[in-house]
Amino acid sequence: MMLVAGAGAVWQLIRMGLDRAEKISSVAGVVLALLVAVIPVLAWLNRRRAGHAATPAATDNRWGSGEVITGTGRLEELPSWPVSYPGYRYDTEGSASVRVFGGQGAVVIDGFPATMNGCAHQQFFVRWRTLGKEQVSVQVVSMPDLIPIADPAEGSSGWIASHGCGQPSWTIAAASQIADVHVRWQRWIPDS
Repeated sequence: MMLVAGAGAVWQLIRMGLDRAEKISSVAGVVLALLVAVIPVLAWLNRRRAGHAATPAATDNRWGSGEVITGTGRLEELPSWPVSYPGYRYDTEGSASVRVFGGQGAVVIDGFPATMNGCAHQQFFVRWRTLGKEQVSVQVVSMPDLIPIADPAEGSSGWIASHGCGQPSWTIAAASQIADVHVRWQRWIPDS
C-alpha cells in the first residue's frame, strides 16, 4: 500500500513540472525531517510515563491505613504526601494559616472541608508547622461539635490522616503564648 502511494506521489510530481515539484518535495522533506525528529521523543516520553505508572513509589506507612493518625516530628522528617491510598484517589488540596492564642481553647481552620455526614466519602492528609517553632497541642476533632476523636500530640510540626468527619485543631496551654500555624492538606475521595 505504501509503495503504491509513494509511486503515485512521484508520478504526480513528474506531471507538475520541475519547479513546482522541487517546492513540494522541499516542503515534504521538511515535514518528514520533523516527523523523524519528533517521533523518537514522543516514544521516549511514553516509555518514561509508562515506567513511572508501572512502578509507583511506596506510600509512607506513617499515613496509616484508615485510622485517624496524629503525629509530630521535626519538619524535615515529616512524611511525603501519599502517592496512593487504598480505595481512594487524590482530589484537591488547600492551605491556610491559623493563629493559636494560649488558654483560649481549640482553633480550627475556617472552611476546612470536613463534613458531618458521609465520613467515608473523603480522606484527609494534613501537614502542619508552627512558624516560630512554638510547641502546640494538635488533635483531630469531629465536625461541627469539635469533640476529640483521637489522642492529642504535641510538637512544632506534624502530620494528620483523618476520615472526612475529622478536622485538625490546635491549642496552647500557656495563656501568655501565641503561635502561628501553617497548614497544608490533601483531600482524597473514593475510587468508585
